[in-house]
Amino acid sequence: MPDGNEAPTSLTLREVGARIEELRERNGLTQADVSARLLERELPVKLDHSQLSRIERAQRKRFSQEPALAVAILECVGAESDEQAEILALLSSDNPRTSPRPALWRRNAGVLGPTKFEGFLVLEQQATHVRNFQPRIVPGLLQTRQYALHVIAGMRPDLRAAEVKALVDIRIDRQRRSTTSGLREFQALIDEDCLRRTGVDEAVMKGQLERLAEEADQPGHTIRILPSADAIGVHPGLAGGFVLMDFPGHARSVVWLENMVSSGYFDEELYTDRYAEVFADLWNRALGPEDTRVRLKEIIKEL
Repeated sequence: MPDGNEAPTSLTLREVGARIEELRERNGLTQADVSARLLERELPVKLDHSQLSRIERAQRKRFSQEPALAVAILECVGAESDEQAEILALLSSDNPRTSPRPALWRRNAGVLGPTKFEGFLVLEQQATHVRNFQPRIVPGLLQTRQYALHVIAGMRPDLRAAEVKALVDIRIDRQRRSTTSGLREFQALIDEDCLRRTGVDEAVMKGQLERLAEEADQPGHTIRILPSADAIGVHPGLAGGFVLMDFPGHARSVVWLENMVSSGYFDEELYTDRYAEVFADLWNRALGPEDTRVRLKEIIKEL
């Protein structure tokens, strides 16, 4: 997986930065070209190409309070008057996140930091629609504590017991926060094989299946089981799990990907469109909501 972007503190700044980058590239300009043009202007702040990169990646938190600099950059990247007006209107509507960083995240920064997972937590709290495909495990927002403990300990043998517990606590806290965030729709696509997989204590697995049955009846939650590849054939989802997030306003969608050592988001249409297509295809291959409830009950009885 190529390196993904680190999550920004402001979705508006992310959108503004992406639009500036698109305008710059549309006009065949490098960041160094734009920086050189800016140096010719009488601005209170001088930017080199690395600082411009921070703006494009939404890492300059005070950018929404620098309208003169924004106008100069837009002029230097060749923005038309209507494009300038739209982007400046977006910038003026930016409301930087003022809520404190959760204490649980601060205390466990050493565990979250290496994989950049705190960025995922930030974006998840701001999402209105989440589509999650997991080919091997139950999605984190639906896991019981006991199941989460088993999964995280098995997937992260490099962690100490205290660190595993910390990640479990964060996962359960995510579930609590999702009930009060702006999340309106959660679609979970779960691989049937993971529900029948051996190696999980029977009581733990039964508790997890019962939790899924309960969640399937919750408003705003739609759970579908994807039958095994033996039943539906080889499909693109076998390449790995992913999370698609949609946000309010003008913010573009993102897909979050992770591997064993890192994670990050991608908002380029090359990524989001492709993963949206794959999710829709798998969603259509999966059991419908009612058939999913029936299948869950069948698997529970088998235990």
